[in-house]
Amino acid sequence: MLSASDFFEVLPTALAGQLQAELRGFEAVRDRGRLLKLDYGHAETHFEAWYHRSAGRLEVGLHFEGDPDLNERAHVFFRRRIVEIKRALPRAELEPWDHGWVRLYETAPAADLTSRTLALVAERLAAFITVLQPMVFEFWESE
Repeated sequence: MLSASDFFEVLPTALAGQLQAELRGFEAVRDRGRLLKLDYGHAETHFEAWYHRSAGRLEVGLHFEGDPDLNERAHVFFRRRIVEIKRALPRAELEPWDHGWVRLYETAPAADLTSRTLALVAERLAAFITVLQPMVFEFWESE
């Protein structure tokens, strides 16, 4: 079993090994020991792995945590592409969230943080980044 701190410390390396070279240039920020944020130059628009210890679940997803107007435009942009997104990420859900934020995410059971959980989270994050980061670049170009 891994501590949350150890889990999120090694996750970026595990993730990078599953991404194409052009997507390995993310910035990684650990937050409060139970989540990791990854961005490509816009910290308010980031991928996230978040351990909900009390619920025994781990969330992976794309979060829009900037200005509420920007978040709403991102919501509209990704809602228009939800069929395409769901083909590649069938468990992904898009929703407005706390503080005027928006998230596109999925959760999986994670009673403990193990090497198996690490491999699963790295694989799911890689899938989210591979599918969604080209769309994020497109969204930012339209802004």
